[in-house]
Amino acid sequence: MGDDKINNPHDTFVQAILEHENVALDLLQHEMPAHIAEALDFSTLQRLETTYVSDDLRKTYSDRVFLANFKNSDKQAYIYMLLEHKSYSDDWCSLQLLKYMSAQWQKYLRENPQATRLPPIIPLVLYHGEGQWRRKEIVDLLDVNDPESMAPYTPVFDYVLWDVSRMDQQRQVYRPDTSAFLMILHHGRKQSLMDVLPTIMVLIDKAAYDKPTTLELIYQFLTYAISVNNDLDEQTIQRSLDKVHEHKEVVMTTITKEWEARGEARGILKGRSELLHALIERRFGSVPPEVHDRITQATEEELSRYAINVLDAGSAHEVVEMR
Repeated sequence: MGDDKINNPHDTFVQAILEHENVALDLLQHEMPAHIAEALDFSTLQRLETTYVSDDLRKTYSDRVFLANFKNSDKQAYIYMLLEHKSYSDDWCSLQLLKYMSAQWQKYLRENPQATRLPPIIPLVLYHGEGQWRRKEIVDLLDVNDPESMAPYTPVFDYVLWDVSRMDQQRQVYRPDTSAFLMILHHGRKQSLMDVLPTIMVLIDKAAYDKPTTLELIYQFLTYAISVNNDLDEQTIQRSLDKVHEHKEVVMTTITKEWEARGEARGILKGRSELLHALIERRFGSVPPEVHDRITQATEEELSRYAINVLDAGSAHEVVEMR
């Protein structure tokens, strides 16, 4: 187990599950805008081995690029899926999408120098944070008194938003593993994970993969749960694995090792979190609930940044907002 898996549990988990093409295809077919879903031939869908997210942003984003034909046509469209790993809405998302879409088009032109037209790109954001998503257009980010006066000179585009908290995680049309994926993204950081984890295990088992794949999925889901939820205990894991008793012994042997290995890392993060709480309370008098949530869910890198921000921030909120 490397440090990358500890510091990037969302990226590691989401990327691993989306490697199962059934889940990605299921979501694209049922959660894309109807007119797009009807226009695309999903039987031609292919995932491209392409990423545009730089290493320094990997804790915040990851991405997936898909390509599909339009029905009854040789014309194609890219689907660019940006996976937002933070627990709060990111005002800079539109700017990141614009950067990555431009990079995809530039790549296409390099590979097709005779092209006279560009294939469309459908930008898509998957968000599973606590707070409500705030759509910020690029014009909203401009540092001018009258942003609208700059609108004619500023790129404008829309994107598809998949906000997991507002999705029906057990839609009848979904595959069981798709429902399990959405449920753990939604409940992963919350106390409610204790209640839904057994259901998630049952859904994985119902997906009817072969035994090695089922074991791998159970392990990936439990490893993710251990990484992001400090309230999770061994009793809950045992109770959840009772629902898939056929796999319990094998999974429990490996997950116990994972649990022990993660314990030290969780302890270090908890100690740094408690120290940061004390510093903020000493400087600003109290720790607002939303700031508390950001700190308790922060990665090691984020906690380091917040600790530095305490020196210059004008309020408790600025500690977690300053970059």
